[in-house]
Amino acid sequence: MLHPKLGRLLNLVYYHAVLFGLMGATLEIRSYGKIVRLEKLTWMYLIYSFFMGSFLFFNVYLMLPTALLDGYIKYNIILQWNFFAMIGLRLLAIIGCYGTIWLRRQDIIQLSKDSLAYWRRYRKLLKFKVDKRKLREIQLSLAKVMGQKVFVLYSTIFCSTVIQFQLLSVINKHSLLALAARLTHFLHFLAVKMGFYGMLVLLEHQFRVIHLALDALHKKKGGRKSRTLRTIAAMHMETIQLARRVFSLYDLANASLFLNMFMTTVSILYHAVQYSNESIKSDGWGVIFGNGLIVFNVWGTFMLMNMLDRVVSSCNNVGHQLKEFSDIPKARGRLQRELDAFAMQVRRNHLVYKICGVVELDKPAGLSYIGSILSHVVVLMQFDLRRQEQPNNQHQYLTHLVRNKTQS
Repeated sequence: MLHPKLGRLLNLVYYHAVLFGLMGATLEIRSYGKIVRLEKLTWMYLIYSFFMGSFLFFNVYLMLPTALLDGYIKYNIILQWNFFAMIGLRLLAIIGCYGTIWLRRQDIIQLSKDSLAYWRRYRKLLKFKVDKRKLREIQLSLAKVMGQKVFVLYSTIFCSTVIQFQLLSVINKHSLLALAARLTHFLHFLAVKMGFYGMLVLLEHQFRVIHLALDALHKKKGGRKSRTLRTIAAMHMETIQLARRVFSLYDLANASLFLNMFMTTVSILYHAVQYSNESIKSDGWGVIFGNGLIVFNVWGTFMLMNMLDRVVSSCNNVGHQLKEFSDIPKARGRLQRELDAFAMQVRRNHLVYKICGVVELDKPAGLSYIGSILSHVVVLMQFDLRRQEQPNNQHQYLTHLVRNKTQS
């Protein structure tokens, strides 16, 4: 019972993933009474996914000659190393994404089946125990956030494409082919980010539904509160388990996503420095789209970090809402036992998101992430200033040497 606006945006995410072969299979839901089946074109889609991944992998070759001969990169060793680092990370992203799809395809399909079973099991709770007006407001807010994310992603792609076109020193068949190759990688990166964001939207939706159910149960007078509370606790636990399975299943793909985001932001900011000191020539349109690229890229990064923090917080803050039940004068017997069991479950099952099980992503980590980007840009600027000073020093040394020889 998703709101149509949110449903359309999630369908957009799904179609992007299907187009780039990022699904375990094309899933078609068929319901036969109490049985849910997934009709899938597994092998055909797996072959399509293999060719899509191979195409993205091998079209990296098209970008190499043009980049090495491009005027604005040819005389800047930092930009050259930055370009090769970006190529390496894009290859890592392709291997991480499609390796996950090919090697863990059955796990992905099983996760889809379990998610559908989970949805069927708890949809009565959504239908009868949750305030429909508040649920509609939550879904509209999530649709608004998802729509903003889609707008930011496509705006980033558009600005980046315009800048890449302006940076071409010579417009010919080979340079345009290299630009098209870069554009395919941009779109693949967009599809991966949209998939990750769509997953976060669904998880936040379910955790916020749990909050709504607890709020409705607290206001309810009479009835079997203990049984409903047990159902809510089971839903909360299964949602945490689904979140952990998703995070674990796409761990390598998400790690490559964040690495690419980091390097992309560093590259954009360093190019902005080159534009500001006129090392790279640009016109008014270049300045406009360059500033737009910076704004949309930073905006998208903050939105992603904020959404991830909201998902984790909405899961772990359920314990605070359970404290509201302490004002019920007759919270004794079975209801009290269910409250104690639910509170113990929340304390023992905190949701965290760690990249490769090492780096935990939360608000402090997000600030460190931004600070690390700025530190890398400052270091690159120092190398750039030193590189610009070296020719002048060499020229002064040669002039001084010639004068000494003349005097002697």
